[in-house]
Amino acid sequence: MIQRIFHTIGQGAFYSERHENINIVYDCGNWRNTKLADKIVKQSFTKNEEIDILFISHFDFDHVSKIPTLTKHVKRIRNVVMPLLHNNEKILLSNFYRGLGLNILTLINNPQQFFGEKTKIIYVRSSDNNEIPINDNVEPTNIDEIIKTKDAENLEVESGVQITLKGLLNWVFIPFNYKYNQNHNDLIKELTKEGFNTTKLTTDPKYTLDKIVKDLSISKAKGGKIFKDIYDRIDGKINQNSMFLYSGPVQSNKYHKNFFSGNMHRYFHYRLYFHCNRHSDKVGCIYTGDGNLNDVDIKSIFNYYWENVGTIQIPHHGDLKSFNQKVLEDEHYCCPISVGKNKPYGHPSDKVIADILSSRSCPIKVTEELNSEYIEIIE
Repeated sequence: MIQRIFHTIGQGAFYSERHENINIVYDCGNWRNTKLADKIVKQSFTKNEEIDILFISHFDFDHVSKIPTLTKHVKRIRNVVMPLLHNNEKILLSNFYRGLGLNILTLINNPQQFFGEKTKIIYVRSSDNNEIPINDNVEPTNIDEIIKTKDAENLEVESGVQITLKGLLNWVFIPFNYKYNQNHNDLIKELTKEGFNTTKLTTDPKYTLDKIVKDLSISKAKGGKIFKDIYDRIDGKINQNSMFLYSGPVQSNKYHKNFFSGNMHRYFHYRLYFHCNRHSDKVGCIYTGDGNLNDVDIKSIFNYYWENVGTIQIPHHGDLKSFNQKVLEDEHYCCPISVGKNKPYGHPSDKVIADILSSRSCPIKVTEELNSEYIEIIE
């Protein structure tokens, strides 16, 4: 039996899968950094459990802020799979988050130090081929084989690698890391407007220190007014990488799927609920993080596995600019959306909800309310 859980983290992202004795996590963060979110993370796993793979989509705070809580709580995180960042990207992100007063610098700059020597870090190279299907003729690679390579200190894999684990039958995890050049350009443009030397921002880790002191003096409550305003203007998408993940069968299989959700009735009536459940063999899931469905054609990328997909996490908390209704055209999908219950950032868009419903798919709002937890059970 497999349990796929979309946890009640609010405005953030925290998803997990339990494959018998194997634990998988995709992102672990919350924007408001609340104690309730800490409890959710701790209650999801016992102190004696291990996380076999932690997938990190990107480094926005609301996707990674609770990773320290997870790391300290569980016995061990065996493997971390994350987007590859080049040095100038690390420096830029570090400088920006330092300006926001958000403490994730070690995770960005030195993940091995952050997680400890017992955790293997695997980097996924970015790909600009956003429409070419991933090759389904390649045999899945056991993650233990990846970490046995000669250069075990700098483990890099290509986007589209099929990762499996010992004990999993006919099941793979396929990360796809796409670089959003427009995100990077938007950030540079806004920083330039505010008088920053963008060359130094990408080459000098100490450049922002004097800027931060001045910025905090303007608004300590906001953690720095200039950086906060820039963050809000570009809608939080300061990271140019966001890693999609397919989790599902290598090919059509004998699994069947049952659903449980505490809040399904809020967004759709029984007829739509029926359509969501009619395709019992579609047990695969696409996790999207804050990816943009207009920039990446996930139906083409995961074309050879698409017949297995029954669940699609709606990206960026239901943001309209990141959504593309065409993804839902061919079938009826379950579409969990992680948002704050009072819509602090206007998420999800009403139009996104309407588009999902008009596609006869099921929008599922997962907030910080405990009864909104969404669980899929695959037997």
